[in-house]
Amino acid sequence: MTIPHRTRLMLVTPELAETEAFAPVFAAALAAGDVAAVVIRLAAADDRTRIARAKPLIATAQEAGAAALLAGEGVEDIIGKAGADGVHLVSATLLPDMVERFSPEKIVGFATTRSRDAAMEAGEAGVDYLLIGLDGAEPWDADTIRDRTEWWAEIFEVPCAGFAATIDDVAAIAAAGAEFVALGDAVWRHEDGPAAGVAAAGAQISLGRAPTP
Repeated sequence: MTIPHRTRLMLVTPELAETEAFAPVFAAALAAGDVAAVVIRLAAADDRTRIARAKPLIATAQEAGAAALLAGEGVEDIIGKAGADGVHLVSATLLPDMVERFSPEKIVGFATTRSRDAAMEAGEAGVDYLLIGLDGAEPWDADTIRDRTEWWAEIFEVPCAGFAATIDDVAAIAAAGAEFVALGDAVWRHEDGPAAGVAAAGAQISLGRAPTP
């Protein structure tokens, strides 16, 4: 298995109702590998509270060279005030308005459903990336994620992130053509800690990557 392109990591946080305890492990994870972006999932709260929760994490991500995207109901209203680099959406109905509102100054990403038509419609709407394999609480099965990632990468120019439910899934998703491999609990619940999870994911990519000429 070889990966003929550079694949980078994307981290998807748990839904955060508080961030103080999470901040140190978040920083350690970002420092442990080549993380291109983080999706910061915020639990429901008033705007002021969510801005206060998000700002320290956004600053940490940006200092590490990663784009910080916010996810959660209504987060589009705090993107600017929180200093985020963009928004990560799971509702297709919001896509046209969000692309018009934020693009090209901010990143607009979308977690597609299993429908190929939905994926193509999102691409046509102008999203900056498509997340494949996590459009709800539980990820899809690994074979479907890999196959759908390969289909998308072969045909479309919009970058895709394939979701890896386990570290062992990382190399196959990258080899399928994903520009990014997205990770959630595989990192945050790694037995040796999130930093070790990121390092292990990076090693999986490196093991599969073709040597540079």
